[in-house]
Amino acid sequence: MKHKLMTHVVAGYPTTDLCIELLLGMQEAGVCAIEVQIPFSDPSADGALIMHANDVAIQNRMTINQCFKMIQNARKKGLNIPIYIMCYANKLYNYGFEVFCKNSVKCGVFGFIVPDLPHDTNEYSELRQFANTNGIEIVPVLSPGIQSDRVKMYQLHKTKLVYITSMKGITGNKLIIRSDLIHLIRTIRKQSDCEIALGFGIRTIVHVDMALEIADIAVVGSEVIRHIDRNNVSGAIKFVSQLVAGQKYSSISGNSTILGDNDE
Repeated sequence: MKHKLMTHVVAGYPTTDLCIELLLGMQEAGVCAIEVQIPFSDPSADGALIMHANDVAIQNRMTINQCFKMIQNARKKGLNIPIYIMCYANKLYNYGFEVFCKNSVKCGVFGFIVPDLPHDTNEYSELRQFANTNGIEIVPVLSPGIQSDRVKMYQLHKTKLVYITSMKGITGNKLIIRSDLIHLIRTIRKQSDCEIALGFGIRTIVHVDMALEIADIAVVGSEVIRHIDRNNVSGAIKFVSQLVAGQKYSSISGNSTILGDNDE
């Protein structure tokens, strides 16, 4: 059975051209959507691997405008699956909400993932206004431990997709399904028919299976970066393809095998 997988890439990593190759290769591998992160010098929700990718992308002079251009070029080359831009609030605010939304529409962006922008701020309301005008969804990002009353404030019955982190903290840690995560997902299911994407700590096919037992989409990010570093872009695409297919992964270089929870 084909697994429903969303992947996370950092725009401009390892280079702009190779990032486009990665986007197209992951589409071919069968992912349902891709989260494209605009690199930032202080990515507060990210672990070491994605922070490293951010640093490289910044050194490659990847800007917000260059990110839009990269997505447009990938679209011209045949990229047609949903793209969600992940961006920290500081960069988005300084760029300007209105122009950010308009430029996102030009390259066919489906939605925004802004992990550090609370929904009950004036900035969120302003962004939502421009996003709604341009037909772009703001994807709520929720973490275990959030109060049920606060979940209701997100009005998830109006949302198509919600992003759930498997734990509090940063990316790159090992996936553990705790009771507070189960409680959060059950709370969302009672309020909405939206799809639930579960990320943070999903590294192996075992983790993907665990995630899809309770969520609709498994999100894989740090491990994609790890495979680019170890086995280049083609190795990362092979890894993603085998996760989608539900197969165990063996590195093309022979240096690593992703089998289950015990692999580090």
